[in-house]
Parts: sequence; structure tokens; C-alpha cells
Amino acid sequence: MVSATFPLPGAAHGKRILATVIENRAKEGTNTNPWISLPINDQDLSAGYRDITFQQLNNAANHAAQWLSQALPTTSEPFQCFAYAGPKDLRYAILAVAVAKLQKVMILPSPLITPEAQLRILEKKNCQLYLRPVEMAGPVDAILQKAPHIESITVPGVEEFLRDDTASPVVYGKTWDEGKDDPWLVFHTSGTTGNPKPITYTHQMMAGADTAASLPDIEETHIHQYAQRRWYTPLPSLHFVGMLMSLAMTGFVNMTSVIGPPGPPTPKLLIDIFHYGRIDGALLMPALIDQLCLLPEGVEALRELKYIHYAGAPLSAKSGNLLAPYTQVVPCVGSTEAGGYFTTIHQNKDAWDYLSFQKHSGAEFEHRMNDLHELVFVRRPECAMQQIFQVYPDRDSFGTDDLWIEHPVHKGLWKIIGRSDDYVYLAHGDGLHASLLEPEIIAHPSVKTAIIGGHGKISPVLLVELIPGVELDNTALKESLKPYIEKVNVHCHDCVKLSSERLIFATKDKPFLVTAKGSVARLQTLALYEEEIASLFA
Repeated sequence: MVSATFPLPGAAHGKRILATVIENRAKEGTNTNPWISLPINDQDLSAGYRDITFQQLNNAANHAAQWLSQALPTTSEPFQCFAYAGPKDLRYAILAVAVAKLQKVMILPSPLITPEAQLRILEKKNCQLYLRPVEMAGPVDAILQKAPHIESITVPGVEEFLRDDTASPVVYGKTWDEGKDDPWLVFHTSGTTGNPKPITYTHQMMAGADTAASLPDIEETHIHQYAQRRWYTPLPSLHFVGMLMSLAMTGFVNMTSVIGPPGPPTPKLLIDIFHYGRIDGALLMPALIDQLCLLPEGVEALRELKYIHYAGAPLSAKSGNLLAPYTQVVPCVGSTEAGGYFTTIHQNKDAWDYLSFQKHSGAEFEHRMNDLHELVFVRRPECAMQQIFQVYPDRDSFGTDDLWIEHPVHKGLWKIIGRSDDYVYLAHGDGLHASLLEPEIIAHPSVKTAIIGGHGKISPVLLVELIPGVELDNTALKESLKPYIEKVNVHCHDCVKLSSERLIFATKDKPFLVTAKGSVARLQTLALYEEEIASLFA
């Protein structure tokens, strides 16, 4: 599969602020790839898709900037900030561009985190304004009951911004050197390992794709596959990956973002989006890929794509092995703090879930125990792709707590298998790395996901969530899981082995909790089943 090469025709990559790129792309009119492609009819995708140009995006952002100038309280403070929460639509991206033009800051709380966590984020950023459309008035007002000092403002419908009449232009007026370190968007961590914390993205941090494209010695990476192609992702723009796909990849490397109808994507809907949206590649959560792989037509639809990228959690070996011989399956790894890791795409089909790092990332692997290594970023002046040191400018190294193993044959290729805080400490002082063992259980055809707990207990506990629709009684399920448990136990000392007697099945009224990026919220899910775990040791 031949990927795009850089520089792209007519693009002066590097040291460009996205708002200016969008304004310049708008001047090109229809002589550039469209920004967005969305269904003509959300109820019938066979009606086809229509394109939204950069000219239309820039005009919508100008309308939004004019509205914001009227709606927000007057202030002399630089970089006035506000929070925004709305349905999954184009207002996120339009408002983001408008905010850049006005040199303000937009905070993007996820509805999946608790009201208390949202308020902590707003307090840390000294945010006094919360914007939301009328359909979000109830949820936002409920959050603000404990924060009467925060003013809520109603945002118009997307059609009020995406209009045909030409808005008075609002032009971003700073050069790269003047504006690169200015704050722009505030995302937050997923809360996988504790309370979500806000991470302020500057214009330079949002321009990582453009910086990468400017490097003369860049090896093939994700942006080569995004460039000048049509991509779909269901990830919302309130998450930094969703915003990168909808604005940074479209703006900097001429990707077209293909949109689906509102609402959660079902396997049938995804198949239709791939077909009628004429998709080249899809960036999906592993859970969606697994759902599609349960259907013959889903497997066929995925195999017809040029590229499948997955993010947020590991992809099961079952699904990856079904797809890798037919299409390029690529892991996307990163964090809100460090951004997307600057990795290299390889062609080893038997190592589809492994990757290597480009030299500009400054990545090193430090041995921790057995075959496990921690990914550590080391500051080097010659490394151009080190976002983490923009977030933590006082550090010279940053340990990610991500644990990796090297491929036994393809040396230099690494696979992330979990985090150092996935370690389950047992009462007798021994323990086990849960994330290293859980994939063996997830390989069971009826298992959706599994986590190992038992912190402080004498033995580990296995929690299993089944694929929806599985109709087996617990006794039969326990029996069918025994070979998978035995496979795990081959890697364990006697004192940390799993047992079908310490097995809990998730119930329909208490499904596993997930983070904003679709991975299992380990600590929160274990807390949800605290009573059931305790009863095993009563």
C-alpha cells in the first residue's frame, strides 16, 4: 500500500498555526480537498454524502466568532476561557476555530466523567462560563447546581453557524512565533488512573502533524495514511484524538473527515458508513472492531478498507488476526499529555499489534522486571516531536508508566501490554501484572472483556463481561473458561494463580465502566464489584 509523501503539493509544512491554515485553505475554494463529508440523509445513507469545504468551515467559524463576541462577557483578561458541552456535531470544530480567531480558550469536559470531576477541572482553569445548546441545558444545569458562580450561556444550533450568507471576517492575526505557545483548547485525561486532569493544548501542540510532515528524515507514520484520504472515526471532538482528526489532520495533511449519523454507531451503521462514505480508513475503538468481527459482513467490510487504526485499548488477537492478512491494522498509542506517540508503521503482518518509535520522539525503553520495559521520553534538543516537554517544561525525562514487551523475533518492535499501576498486589506480598494476562481470557469467544483484581486479598479475582446475547448458565460458562484460566496460570506462581472459584460475571445492571476513550475503567469497575469480591473471601 503506497502512502502519501511529504511535503504535500503547495503545503509549507511546519511552523503553521491551524487557524491560519484553515483561512488559507478557504481561499482555495473548491481547489482543495473537502473538510468534511456528511450524509445527505441520516436515516438513509444510500442517498450519498455531501461535502463541506474549508470555505464553508471558515465562514461558519466567522459566524461563530461574531456570535461569541456578543455572547461572552466583556473582559480585559487575555485568553478568556469557557467550557463547552454539546451533542456530537460540527459545533465542536466550528467553535474551536472561532476560539482560535478570537484568541480565547475552550474547555471540553466529557459527559462520561462525574459532575464533581467536571467542576474540579473548571475550578483548576478558573472557568466562570459554561456554554451549551438548549438540548444540553438539563445535564449542564445539574452540574452547575453546586457552582452558582458559573454562568451558563445557550449556544445556537449548528445551522446558525453553517450558513450560506457571508460573515464579516475574523482573521487570526499572529505569526507562528507570536502565537505558538498561546493556550487554545483544554482537554482532560480519561481518568483511567485517577481523577481526570485538564491539559491545555497550545497552537504548537495542535500542530504536531504539521511539524512531523516537515521533517526531512521522517519514516512512514500515521499521517502518511491520513494524508489526502477519506477517514472515519466515531471518536468525539471533545477528545483530543477526535479534534485532531476533525481539524488538524484535515487542515494540515488534507484528510477529509467522513461523518456518520448522530448516535452510537451499530455494526450495521458502520458497514453503511464505510460503503456509502467511500472510506479509505477508519480509526475505531477496539470494542467496535470486535463487534464487527462477530458478523461475516462486518469482517468483509473491514477487510475492504485500506487502513484500520485502533486506539484507546488493545485490540483482541481474535479480531486482529482476522483482519491483518487483508488490510493494514495499526495501533494508535498516546496520551492526552504526550499526544499521539510518534511511531513508525511497519509491514510485518505477524506483528500487527507492535510498533517502533521514530528518533524524533526521544523514546527509550527502561527495563523494569522480567520482559517488561517502561516507555520513557528523554528530552533531546535535536528531537522535534516531544510534546510532553511542552506540558512539563521543567522535566528532562518523563516516565509514562506504560509497560511494553519487545517482539521475540522482530527486534525493535514493541507492544504495549498495560501500565505499572495494573499490578495487583496481594496480601502475602506477591502479585501479578493483570494486563499481561487478561488477553488470554478475552480470547474466549463469549468474552467481551475481563479484568483481574483482588488488591490486598490472598488470591486474585477474575471479573468477566460477556458479549451481549450470550445464553449460557454460569456453570457452563465457568467450565468453558477453565482452559483459558489454565493457560493464564502457566505464567503464574501457585500463590497468584486464577481459579474458576474466584470468578465473577458482570451483570446487565452493572456493566463494566469505560473511560472517554473506550477502555475499561479498571479501578472504578473493581470498586463497582467490591461487595461481590469481598464475598468470595468471607
